[in-house]
Amino acid sequence: MKIFRYIVPVDDGAAPNPYGGVCTLAICKPNIRKIAKVGDWLIGLKNPTKELIYCMKITDVMSMKEYDSYTKDNLPIKIPNLNSKDVTHHMGDSVYDFSQEEVRLRKSVHSRCTKQMDLDGKNVLLSNHYYYLGKKAIKLEEKFTNNIDTSIDFDYLEENLLKYLLLFLEKNNINTDILYSIPNVYGIIFPSNRDLQMSCCIRKRIEKQF
Repeated sequence: MKIFRYIVPVDDGAAPNPYGGVCTLAICKPNIRKIAKVGDWLIGLKNPTKELIYCMKITDVMSMKEYDSYTKDNLPIKIPNLNSKDVTHHMGDSVYDFSQEEVRLRKSVHSRCTKQMDLDGKNVLLSNHYYYLGKKAIKLEEKFTNNIDTSIDFDYLEENLLKYLLLFLEKNNINTDILYSIPNVYGIIFPSNRDLQMSCCIRKRIEKQF
């Protein structure tokens, strides 16, 4: 078992996507997605505070093509729909359509700038055992955030610390499979938003930074 620990560059409900009763990582973080296995854990921290945004135990791994088919049949909420009045539908992470020979990008939180980065990850990580805190990210004890290097894509938390992390969550009355808050950024960030000024191409540069 491995415990992947990383800084979540943009917590907007797309990566991870905690909607539909299944927490998923289908885009961004390609280096994690192509090597993580069932039984591994992901821990996503807020920058720069290192507060806990989410953690999840991986209960299934699918190829991106399998996930496209799976979401069509079982999890339509994961397919982005920018016409929906529900913002959570805008953030769908099944952003690639594999129904034709050329993989097509759906209108979504990502753009052509991030397509190759996403596809390089090959897999989608799914969990029905997760904790998602979003905007109510909680400060962790120092032993969980010590020595994290924000200049690299991810690192590993010592395996023996997992039981203490789960105990910490239990003591703070944080239960599995509950959305305790909306994400830190609610809705798609468009380049026209002068306050946030983030296009998907800028997102890609942030991904490379972490």
